Amino acid sequence: MLARHLEHVTFTDSTADLPTLAGILDIIPDPRSRRGRRYRLGPLLALSLLAVLGGATSLAKIARFIAGYDPDLRAGAGLPGTVRLAASTLGRLISRLDGDAFDTATCTYLATLADCGPHSTIDIRPPARTALSGLAVDGKALRGSRTPDGTIHLLAATRHDSQIVVAQRQVEAKSNEIPAFTPLLSHLDLTGVVVTADALHTQHDHARHVVAAGGHYLFIVKGNQPTLLHRLKALPWCEAILNDRTDETAHGRREIRRVKICTARPHLPFPHAAQAIQIKRRRTGHRTGKTTIVTIYAITDLPPGRITHAQIAALIRGHWSIEALHHIRDVTYREDASRIRTGTAPRIMAGLRNLAIGLARLIG
Repeated sequence: MLARHLEHVTFTDSTADLPTLAGILDIIPDPRSRRGRRYRLGPLLALSLLAVLGGATSLAKIARFIAGYDPDLRAGAGLPGTVRLAASTLGRLISRLDGDAFDTATCTYLATLADCGPHSTIDIRPPARTALSGLAVDGKALRGSRTPDGTIHLLAATRHDSQIVVAQRQVEAKSNEIPAFTPLLSHLDLTGVVVTADALHTQHDHARHVVAAGGHYLFIVKGNQPTLLHRLKALPWCEAILNDRTDETAHGRREIRRVKICTARPHLPFPHAAQAIQIKRRRTGHRTGKTTIVTIYAITDLPPGRITHAQIAALIRGHWSIEALHHIRDVTYREDASRIRTGTAPRIMAGLRNLAIGLARLIG
């Protein structure tokens, strides 16, 4: 269908990398007994990914996609030509998989495709030593996975430029995202990386961990840090010059963003704080004509002159790339409407969606 509508595009064999992906996914520990195991785990997950790329939003649709694939395609992935796969069987399998091993394998695969590092480690360093790349950290609840024990909540780290998820962890039950922040980033090389996060992760320990790992942070400050927020509001913003201004019209509204930056070291009660940032957003809806003005404060350890003011403003806006990823998962893949809730199945399905979206982004 794409070939008919895009005659100017040269298509290559998209199945050439299936054996490689199947081999990577085959490293994940298989929870099934060897006795009676009919299909290899890696090829099953690789074909499930193709089904998700094709629009499958449920286990039943994934099973139908796999059964309907061309026998040569299944054989190329490592499955026999005839496949009789029930959705319930597939569901029992993925609900018993190791979620940490699955996320490590898929995130490493994506990072390797993006030329971010070798297969053994996830390295998100930018190619130029002086350049900085953004890494957004945020969590998402899988609303359809609600059980009497709670709802599956995942914390992920996503690149600003490509929405590739380079790390993901499940938040423990009866906890929140704060304890999962450090384990999420513990195996990443943060050299040349600016970690952006919302106000929940504006924590002293988080800032110390990011700086110790060789990275930088840019955190939003709100009421959960009352002393810091009070100090930021008390800075002489009226006397500060305007460092960056953008005026955009999109999504049925006009938005003007004004950014001021103050050198703050060593007076702010936050580890390694070097600059304070004030962002004023003025939004006017075209339909209603209503104007709202919101003031937001942020803190960063980036020293003055490390990057331009426009780049700092871009990093602040770039954090919304992870929100856009969550929006795609909810709207295109109907993640919140999914009622998959057994074991690790919700997490595995979310990982397949991340992998599908990441591959689509890398393809362009």
